[in-house]
Amino acid sequence: MIKRIESSQVEFKQSVCAGAIKTIIAFANTEGGDLYIGVEDDGEIIGICNLDEELTRLSNMMHDSIRPDILMNCSIRPESIDGKSVILVHVERGTKRPYYLAAKGPRPEGVFIRSGAATLPSSESGILHMIQQSEQDTFESRPSLLQDLTFGYASEEFSRKNLSFGANELRTLGARTATGSYTNLGLLLSDQCPSTIKAALFSDAERTAFTFREEYSGSILKQLADAYSFLERNNHYKMSFDGLERIDHHDIPPVALREALINSVAHREYALSGPTLISVMPNKVEIVSLGGLPLGIGYSDLSAHISMPRNKLLSNVFFRLELIEAYGTGIERMRNSYNDSGTQPTIRITPNTFTVELPNRNAPHPKLTNEADSDVEVRSILGDGKARSRKEIQNELGVSQSTAIRLLKELETQGHVKRVGSGKNTRYAITR
Repeated sequence: MIKRIESSQVEFKQSVCAGAIKTIIAFANTEGGDLYIGVEDDGEIIGICNLDEELTRLSNMMHDSIRPDILMNCSIRPESIDGKSVILVHVERGTKRPYYLAAKGPRPEGVFIRSGAATLPSSESGILHMIQQSEQDTFESRPSLLQDLTFGYASEEFSRKNLSFGANELRTLGARTATGSYTNLGLLLSDQCPSTIKAALFSDAERTAFTFREEYSGSILKQLADAYSFLERNNHYKMSFDGLERIDHHDIPPVALREALINSVAHREYALSGPTLISVMPNKVEIVSLGGLPLGIGYSDLSAHISMPRNKLLSNVFFRLELIEAYGTGIERMRNSYNDSGTQPTIRITPNTFTVELPNRNAPHPKLTNEADSDVEVRSILGDGKARSRKEIQNELGVSQSTAIRLLKELETQGHVKRVGSGKNTRYAITR
């Protein structure tokens, strides 16, 4: 007998159909489950006619419609319930996730998961997470779906650095396999790279009025050069004089601009669709790249010189081209470039985005002048539930050490923030 209630691991179908295939995929992509065919949604047993034919048809559909091969993770057998014949498909959680419809590919419209008693399309980030867990490989090392590639710009860049860029070098870099096929690293370096960078200049801090916008395409190396040229053109400066020597005070330290841009390109998650976004406003520059922190890295690790690049092969290319000087020091250089400026870069992280805000040193900055403002700002920083040190919060707020200490003490007294640990291990967390 069966429990005649559908759940996250039990599903009923009246007959062998496309919906049954989607459910089998969803079970394999989630926690496994049992699919009963010949049962109404409410659990009423209606049975199946031509049982042998339907068993064969179901096996053929699973073999032809699902990728990777899922049959090794399933058992298909007839059952007799209430004197009627049904088909029971027991599905184990798959080891080669994501499983998907062959006609749709590993995209949201082809990948399904279980959520409660429902079978739903997976999100792009969910698909990416399955790939990372199951295959432990990287996007850049997989074969490119496009193989008709040219490398005009990349070849010129390597030549400018007196580096060779032939077939052997492409294999050494990981842009080409031993059989001659291009990888996704090759796709990124090629003139046909599908990922882009969008840049926009705004006349106001609220980003309501465009002054200029442009999208950069082609080799990721060309996009990097074009985007930095845009940032340089819009990085204004004020002049001062020390005797006869003129000193230029750029709005954004050039070191910070360079590091933030290179990091956004080198560590972006290219398996996710969508451009890198650059916004220049009167009070700051914001760079948003896809992909949160790589697996195994936490927010506190950003200040610890830990280097776990998401795209190791691409980072190695940047290192060879002297775009990256040393691994794991970019964020520190960004922050150090703001020393004695009274403000600091801000880093915001979500599961699928990494945002760097570089404040304009020559623009007036609003101060946290009241308790309501400070409460909102600190709650925003601690809103992800992670405890942070005073220094981390100070850097996020862009205030001095004494101001950060005062704000945290006030918020702790008001019950908005709680202290975790003591001494050098003291952290602050938002109260719920």
